[in-house]
Amino acid sequence: MLNYQNHQVDLSNCDNEPIHYIGRIQAHGFLLILHAESFEIEQASDNLPSFLNVATPDKSTGIRWQDFADDFTRAQLLPYLTSDLKEPSMFLLELQSQRFLCFLHRAQDKLVLELERYVPITDEQLHLSTSHRLLRFSSELEQLPTLPEKADLTVRFVRQLLDYDHSMLYRFDEDWHGEVIGEETQSGDQVYLHHHFPATDIPAQARQLLVEKPIRQIANVGAQAVNIRPYLNPDTGQPAFLFRSELRNPSEIHLEYLRNMGVQASLSVSLVVQGKLWGIIACHHKSPLLVNYWKRQACLHIAQIFSSSILALQEQRDLQEMAALRKKEKKLVKHLNNSDDLQKELQRQSDALLHLTGASGMALKLGGKLYLAGTTPTQEQVEGLMDWLSRNIKQPQFQTRELAKVYPEAAAIRETASGLLVTEIARHDQEYLLYFKPEISEKRIWAGNPEKPMTQGQLHIHPRESFEQWSELIRGKSHPWTLNEQEIAQTAVKSLISAVLRQQKSHLQDLNQELQHTSELLQSKNDRLEDFTQIIAHNLRSPLSNMKGLAQMYADEPEMGAELMGMMSNVIQNMNTTLNELNVILESELKLPVSEPVYLPAVVERELQNLQAVLIESGAQVELDLEVETLKAPRVYLESIAHNLISNALKYRSSQRQPQIKIRSWQSEKGVCFSVTDNGLGLDIAKYGDKLFNLYKTFHGNKDAKGLGLYLTRIQAEALGGYVEVESTPNHATTFMVCLGKNTLQTKQ
Repeated sequence: MLNYQNHQVDLSNCDNEPIHYIGRIQAHGFLLILHAESFEIEQASDNLPSFLNVATPDKSTGIRWQDFADDFTRAQLLPYLTSDLKEPSMFLLELQSQRFLCFLHRAQDKLVLELERYVPITDEQLHLSTSHRLLRFSSELEQLPTLPEKADLTVRFVRQLLDYDHSMLYRFDEDWHGEVIGEETQSGDQVYLHHHFPATDIPAQARQLLVEKPIRQIANVGAQAVNIRPYLNPDTGQPAFLFRSELRNPSEIHLEYLRNMGVQASLSVSLVVQGKLWGIIACHHKSPLLVNYWKRQACLHIAQIFSSSILALQEQRDLQEMAALRKKEKKLVKHLNNSDDLQKELQRQSDALLHLTGASGMALKLGGKLYLAGTTPTQEQVEGLMDWLSRNIKQPQFQTRELAKVYPEAAAIRETASGLLVTEIARHDQEYLLYFKPEISEKRIWAGNPEKPMTQGQLHIHPRESFEQWSELIRGKSHPWTLNEQEIAQTAVKSLISAVLRQQKSHLQDLNQELQHTSELLQSKNDRLEDFTQIIAHNLRSPLSNMKGLAQMYADEPEMGAELMGMMSNVIQNMNTTLNELNVILESELKLPVSEPVYLPAVVERELQNLQAVLIESGAQVELDLEVETLKAPRVYLESIAHNLISNALKYRSSQRQPQIKIRSWQSEKGVCFSVTDNGLGLDIAKYGDKLFNLYKTFHGNKDAKGLGLYLTRIQAEALGGYVEVESTPNHATTFMVCLGKNTLQTKQ
């Protein structure tokens, strides 16, 4: 459990100070901690009697609403307490004939209600004047072209609005050190313009508070803080969570810090740009001063106007800078793409390449080769750095202006590589694009010694007492990397990879083309060898079966011997023709079958002769409708297609009806189509359609089916620039249609 009362804070541990559990508030208002559902008062500040006629809270029973508020007041308060309070609420409330400005917010399942005396705007003209001045400020700020001018206008306006002695605009760097870039002070006060303040002055938890609570005032640095009673909430056993409190008392370290600066009142407004703390408007006064709510809100509006102006200025500058960088990058890429020797071209274009990021050196490792340009560490040092990056940096882009801080070995190369911008290409192969920036000698002026001094004999480390100018020479750092430089580096790595790959492709192009050509020849020959092997096995199986059937018919009916021998002769002659044609193809070293004029009716008639036994046995009726008779194609392919489709029509006939087969050819828009329609068993296309033309797929359990015919038909049709389609209804009809490319069209019939 965090307990601020038991937490001894000094500069050695202020970055862990639990400032949100401080348990004290400033004296210019009072605070109540309420149960989120019953709204009963669980904790209250000790100064409640200073504002209202109420007894000091009893330690056993605590303060109750009825001790200081009547029913009417509680009824007025109820709608605010029951709202969702996603954001803090502000409203006016009258208690015991006094008007209070109330601030209500939810904190860790409790309601925090803070009240300060309402200060009305008595001078309407002053209110109107302030509004008019805000509008004029906004307009003037928009017209100023530079950041220092905008900062000067802002601090001058804020100081006049608040009537404070001193106002500063304080900007954070990437290490959370701050620099005063604008200042307005009365004559004789210490000046901090361009002085730096260390990050320890505003530790991390305080910076988070500045984002959550963008405006904070300390009305009286020397005032006695007011305790919240009890310190531990009786319901949760935890201190009150005051992170977004309006009245929360500051850290004792911060109060000591202000006293050392001679400050008795302060007001700070956060400058938040795109959700990130960019800086602070810090206002100091030599005597206690309470700023009313209306002026605080005006300061908040000023900060928001300034933040928007900064964002617009940055975007305008970034767009202009990026446009110039894009132009340079486009020109560079053109040179790299037109070069035959990338290494030499990188040397020739090193200045242009480095100007993209403001770097002094570049290293690119790609495809196992290291390219260097500009002023860089040695090749061995670069490779060592890349090895460290591959083991320690997981994000695709990394940048630092102080490399030795994360990579101690970089101390030896700080003159050339204090700054590093990394874009990953392939971490596991240690391939990166690296940009280097050299060390700069930067003289930094601090507002006092930024170290944490401790006087001998002291038990605790206290804030520095002097804020006199103190100079330090910064070593081991480079100029920072801008967002544009980081973005253009990501683009540059893509262009460089493209250039390297293009050059590698150029060097290997001849070999690749030769290998590809050889591979294609081998693959083509292999495909055709497999194709013809299947044709031989498949096309001879059916004639042999036919011969077996004729032999059986002769055994059964010897008196038909002469007729059967004639049929047998036709089958043998057709087989011989097929084998001779395949042999010619094989002897020509498996070249793609030569297209020739083929008379389609003759092809069909020959297949019908080969299937004569099945036709007689089944009593099948064949109808021919060949509109296109002559095609230009490899004869062996057309014979194979005709054989597969006609034999399937017979093979998968229905035993319930006489087979009817219709063979057609016609000219379509895409070429020549050939189809075979039967009235056989049919197919369930929804079930088998995606497998129908695959190798060795059968669907009816026929013992003679091998799953080759339709596969061969498909690859042969595709080889001729065509395709195969099927329409079928189970136990009704099937049509297989082969459409070939226009180059197969010989003459119009």
